[in-house]
Amino acid sequence: MASKITPQQPNLVMKSEQDLEQNSDQKKGNGPEDSIKQIQKIVESLHTIFPLQQPAKLTQSQSTVVLPTQSNPPPLITATSAPIPLSKNEESENSIHRLKRNLFLLEKDVEKVRELNNDVADEVEKHIIPLAKLLKKVEDQAAEATLAKRKLTKGMKKDLEDINKKIFKLMCEVPLLPNKRRKPGGLDSDAGDGDNNGKGIFCLHGIHANDEDLKTRAVFRYVEEELKKLTDTPLLQICLLSFAVFPENQEVNRTMLMYWWIGENIIPDIEADDAVKKILKDFTREILPDEFRPPEDGILSDKVKPPGPDNAEPKKNVGPDKGKPDKDRPEDVVKAILDYFTERKLIEAVENKRKVEPNSYKMTPFVHSSLVLISKEIGLFDMYRKGEKPTMKKSNMYKVCLVEGSSSQAEAKANKMTADDIETVINVSERFPDFTFKWFSEEQSSQNKMFRRLKKIVYPELKVFYLGRWERTAKRHIEIENPEHMKYLKHMTKLRLLSFQGISRIERLDDAVCKLRELIILDLRACYNLEKLPDKINLLEELIYLDITDCYMIDRMPKRLSWLVKLEVLKGFVVSDAHEDTVCTLAELQALRNLRKLSITVNNGDFTVEHLFRAITGFENLEKLKVAWGSIITYKKNKATGGMQGMVERVLTRVNPPPLPPPVPEPPKLPKSLRKLDLQCFPDPELPKWLEPGKLVGLEKLYIKGGTELTGFGKALPDKPTECNVKVLRLKFLPRLKVEWRDLKELYFPKLKFLDKYQCPQVSLCPCDGIGIWRSP
Repeated sequence: MASKITPQQPNLVMKSEQDLEQNSDQKKGNGPEDSIKQIQKIVESLHTIFPLQQPAKLTQSQSTVVLPTQSNPPPLITATSAPIPLSKNEESENSIHRLKRNLFLLEKDVEKVRELNNDVADEVEKHIIPLAKLLKKVEDQAAEATLAKRKLTKGMKKDLEDINKKIFKLMCEVPLLPNKRRKPGGLDSDAGDGDNNGKGIFCLHGIHANDEDLKTRAVFRYVEEELKKLTDTPLLQICLLSFAVFPENQEVNRTMLMYWWIGENIIPDIEADDAVKKILKDFTREILPDEFRPPEDGILSDKVKPPGPDNAEPKKNVGPDKGKPDKDRPEDVVKAILDYFTERKLIEAVENKRKVEPNSYKMTPFVHSSLVLISKEIGLFDMYRKGEKPTMKKSNMYKVCLVEGSSSQAEAKANKMTADDIETVINVSERFPDFTFKWFSEEQSSQNKMFRRLKKIVYPELKVFYLGRWERTAKRHIEIENPEHMKYLKHMTKLRLLSFQGISRIERLDDAVCKLRELIILDLRACYNLEKLPDKINLLEELIYLDITDCYMIDRMPKRLSWLVKLEVLKGFVVSDAHEDTVCTLAELQALRNLRKLSITVNNGDFTVEHLFRAITGFENLEKLKVAWGSIITYKKNKATGGMQGMVERVLTRVNPPPLPPPVPEPPKLPKSLRKLDLQCFPDPELPKWLEPGKLVGLEKLYIKGGTELTGFGKALPDKPTECNVKVLRLKFLPRLKVEWRDLKELYFPKLKFLDKYQCPQVSLCPCDGIGIWRSP
C-alpha cells in the first residue's frame, strides 16, 4: 500500500541517480532549456522543504500608494505597498531562494542567446547530478525529521554556494560572449537589447562605428560648434559631455546629475566662475518664460535671497555660515544648466503632464554619438569600441565607467587596475560592482612597500564612487556579493559622493564609512536590505545630502544624526516608538539649523499629526516637508498584569488616581520658510486648524496623496476667499474628500495654477482633462 502523503511530507518525485547518469549523454548537445528546467524542478523541491519564512510583522512602504486594479476597485484603495524584501533569513533559505531567482534570470537570458545553447547546456548539466544527490539526502532527512528539525549541513550549504557562484558567473558571461553569427546586412539594433532595461548597452553600428561618416554630418558639426562656444567655460563643457556616459534616449534624473556634478566639484566651481554666471544669468533673463524664470537674485547671485513670503523679512543666516551671503542652491544651478542645454537643442526635457516642469532629460542618438566621439578623443570617457559592446577602461582623465560584464574583464582584477589616480567610478550597467572595492585595498596601493607600515594607505584622487543605480526605475538588479569588501572604504579619504542606490544584500554599512570625513553626499536610496545606519555617523562632518528613502528595514535613527550640523537634505527619517537613548527623535533635528528638505516616515501609532507638526515648529529654514504615515512597529514591552507586581500596580492605581492632564499648549505652526508640503496616507478625517487653507499663507505647493478618512479641508466653508498662496495642488486617492470646483478654486485656493486630481470621486465639477490635470490658461 502506498504511503500516505501528508502536508509535512511533500511528494518529491525525482529520477534516480542511475537514470540521470544514463540520460546525461543523450541530452548532451541539446538546448539548455531542458537542463535548466531539471535544475529548477530540483530547486523547487528544495524550496518546498525550506520555504522562505515571512516575519510576523513587515515594515511596509509608507510613501507608495497602491494603484487601482481589477481586484482593487478605486473606492477601496489602501495606502500600503507590496511586501518588502526580507533581509534576515536562514543561510540555507537564502541559498535556495537566490539560486531559484538566478535560474529564472538565466532562463530569460538563454531565450535571447540561442547561439550559445551548447556551451550553456554543457556547463549547466554538470550541476544536475550533484544537486540530485543533495536533494536525495534532504529527502531522506525530511522523511525522518519534523519540519522544525530539518536543516542543511555545512557541506550541503557549501555545495549550494559553489553551484550558485557558478550560475552567477555563467549568467554574467552569457551576454559577453562574441556574436558567432550575425545576419548579413543586419540592422543597427541587431547588436543588443533594444530597451536597455537592466541589460547591456550597445553601440549603434550605423553611428558609432563609422567615425568619419559621423564627422561629415551636420549634427556633429553643430555639437562641435556648441562646445566651441563654451571654450571659456570648460565646466559647462564637462557637464554636457557627461551625457556621453548614459545610453541615448534614456531618461536621466536631474537629482542624479546634481549629485554627480557636486561630487566632481563642478557645481562649487561654477558658483565661483564669472563667465558661467554671465551665460546662465543672461539666458534666464532673456529666453526663459516668466513662469520658469527665477527671481532677480535667484541664480548665481551674490545677494542675499529672501526665502520667505513676499512681505516677509529676509531670513538671517544661521549656523557656521552666519553673517555670510547665502550661496546659490545646487538645484537651481543644475536646473539653469539643463535649461540652457535644452534651449540649445543639445538635450531634450522629458515631458510629463503630471509635472509642472520636467525633472528628467534625455539625448537623441546622433547628438549622443557626437558627444561619445568627442569625449573619447579628448580622453574624458572611454567605454565604446568600434562595432563592439561597451567595455570598462580607465580613460586618460582617470574616469572608469562600469558596464555589464565588467566583473568578468581582466581589468576587474585588482592587480590589473592601477587605482592611485582614479578620480571617478560610475556604474552604468554592471550588476555585480563590488569587485571595485578591491582596487582600493592595502595590497594594491602602489606606494612603496617599505613605507606601508609607517604611512597610512589612502587614495586621495577618488572623489566619486557611484556603484548604485542611476535610473529611477528598479528594472536593473544590482547586487553586492560580499559586503565585507566595504571595509576598503576607509582608504577613500577624499571621497565626496558615495552612492549605493538600489543595491541589494547590504544589511549594514561598514564602520569604514565613518572615516569619509569629506563626504558630501551619501545616497542609500532603495537599499531594501539595509537595517541600520552607523552609530558614529556624526563623524561625516561635511555631509550635506543624506538619502535613505525606501530603506524599509531601517526602523530607527542613530542618536548622533542630529550632530550633522551641515546637513541640508535628509530623506527617509523614521519616527518609531522606540525609546532607547540611542535613538534620534524628530524634535532633536532642530539642532540641524541648515536643514531645508526633510522627508519623514511615521511608524508610531501614538505619534499624532499634532505631535509631528509641534516637533517641526522650530525648524526655521525648512522649505520642503514630506510626511508618510504607515505601518506601526512596536517595541514596547507588555506590562505585567498578574502576580505580585500586577497586584501592586492595581492597588496603587486605586489609591493614587492618575494626575489631571496638563493645560493644552498653543497649537503648532508651520515654519515660515516652508514652501512645499507633501502628506501621504493622511490618518485623520479632517485637516487640523493649522493646516486649513486659510493658514497656508507662505505655502506654494500642497500634495495630499492617500487618506481614506479625509473628508474635507476644514469644519466649515470659508465665507470669503482665503489668503492661501498655494499654486500647485495634488489630490490623489481620497475617496471621501468632498468639495466642488467652485469652492476649491474661488474660496480655498484662489491663487491655484495647477491641479492634479486622481481617484477623488467626490471632488466634482473640475475642468480637468482625461487624466485629471488642470492648468491655468
